[in-house]
Amino acid sequence: MSDPRATPRAKPSAKPNGTPVVEETSWDRFKANVRTIGGAVLLAVFIRIVLFEAFEIDGPSMEPTLQHGDRVVVAKMLYGLFLPGTSQAVMTWGGPTLGDVVIVKSPADEVDIVKRVVGIPGDVIELRGGLLFRNGAAIPHEEVGPCVRDEQKDESPSCKVYEEEVGGVRYHVSQDDYYTDDMRPVTVPEGHVFVRGDHRDRSNDSTNPMIGPVPVSRIKGKALFIYLSCHDPAGGFFCGDFRWSRFFMPVQ
Repeated sequence: MSDPRATPRAKPSAKPNGTPVVEETSWDRFKANVRTIGGAVLLAVFIRIVLFEAFEIDGPSMEPTLQHGDRVVVAKMLYGLFLPGTSQAVMTWGGPTLGDVVIVKSPADEVDIVKRVVGIPGDVIELRGGLLFRNGAAIPHEEVGPCVRDEQKDESPSCKVYEEEVGGVRYHVSQDDYYTDDMRPVTVPEGHVFVRGDHRDRSNDSTNPMIGPVPVSRIKGKALFIYLSCHDPAGGFFCGDFRWSRFFMPVQ
């Protein structure tokens, strides 16, 4: 006779086919969570290293296209594999086209700079009186109007905006009236590009002999669009003074 005071034992549950169901322990749940988190971290690292990277614009060298405090998304997979902490891509499989806005690891000081491609291999680039010439022909350069103080860090009263076109890409540049620099013809070598800042008299670019034509292996990626823009970048992400109209603006 069974003891009525005895505690009944739980019978293991079973699937419809009779197979016992193994209950998940806390250790099993912990391992599953670790795998999920680890997978998410690896995916984020892959995206950061190979696919995309965020870049903050510091200074006026690309005005009016990119303003001080803009933050852009950069596509890294277009030209090669550029690992963090390196100066050149470990392998390349393409090159930028005329008009692309790219992030470059500067040969002069190893700092990341953002510039526009205005010359590709075989092109002859020169400056005459501040105007850019490609293969002996002046790049179209038409005045649009004065620089807008709220949009440009450079507050010179003689700053003006011009529209240019290279490789079928139209974009705006800015410069002061007194900008009349000359540069003797430079032939862009194979595997290199010639880059310029859109704010012509405030840019450290390929017109500087310390930089010159840039190897494609030093190009980290192409700027795609602005995901955030802040008047006061020193304030961090929550700067409190956003340029809302520039959010998700494509880089042209």
